[in-house]
Amino acid sequence: MSATLLSRVFFISMFLALISFPAVASDGENCLSCHGRKGAPYYVSEEQLNDSVHRELGCTDCHVSITGYPHKRISPVDCLGCHSGGEAEAAGAAPRDYSQSVHAMAAGGPVCKTCHGTHHILSSEDPRSSTYRSNVPRLCGSCHPGPYGIYKTSIHGQMVLERGDLKAAVCYDCHMEHAVPPIGEPRWKLWLIQECGSCHKRQLDTYRETYHGQVTNLGYTTVARCPDCHGSHGILPPQNPGSTVSEQNIVTTCRKCHAYANRNFAEYYPHPNDRNRQKYPVLFYTFWAMSTLLIGVFSFFIVHTSLWAYRGIKERRQKKQ
Repeated sequence: MSATLLSRVFFISMFLALISFPAVASDGENCLSCHGRKGAPYYVSEEQLNDSVHRELGCTDCHVSITGYPHKRISPVDCLGCHSGGEAEAAGAAPRDYSQSVHAMAAGGPVCKTCHGTHHILSSEDPRSSTYRSNVPRLCGSCHPGPYGIYKTSIHGQMVLERGDLKAAVCYDCHMEHAVPPIGEPRWKLWLIQECGSCHKRQLDTYRETYHGQVTNLGYTTVARCPDCHGSHGILPPQNPGSTVSEQNIVTTCRKCHAYANRNFAEYYPHPNDRNRQKYPVLFYTFWAMSTLLIGVFSFFIVHTSLWAYRGIKERRQKKQ
């Protein structure tokens, strides 16, 4: 091959490479040629990238400010572009909830990548994910170490972190996953009662029988709710001496609202169950006595009224004859 032909082939190849570079630079292979080298600025692990739920996306699908090479400083990734932009496979409710949360309103508050990561985003169903149910307390604890330290000692924390029981409550069960409202929000306070009842149904049913439960059911938050008696992050079983509702501490807990509460006052039934003869014999027998009396009185009234009506009709017919 002559030198002239070789030089033409070289220049044509270079020309094709230059005009095609901006397009191919958007795929991971080209980006990783710089960012995939360990020690490079903004290093990205190819292995983690291919393990991510976003592995089918190109780099510029997220880093939309990159239009060619060399690129300037990139702008922050806008997750809402897909997750509230109508993309079929991108969850849309989460960003809408997040935009109204205390996290979104707080200066320097957590953003999407704080919880979900960046180039190694995993499904929340994946045990390796930071948003997997049993990993959520540690994730939240990275910003809220105080509540996390208390939660670890609670019955909920012990079940999740030590026993791996995923049925026990984690942070977002009470504080909501993305919506995270202010803890003083009245609607959230009332919603939390229902949320506790989603696991503790019998306790919710019996709570609703009390003055406290009926007032909150009307939409007021000025009476005792679940966390007022049981605590929030450090909930312990009533049998535990450290519990706020244990025999040792119940009077102190009642005094948070009722300053003159004493031992007799604390005998109040917060979760009365008139079907439980063994635990509440007085309530049980009172319920059946009153029910029997009520049914008896109404039965007598119905029979008496019916006979009286029959007698009246019969006498009226006899007068007409």
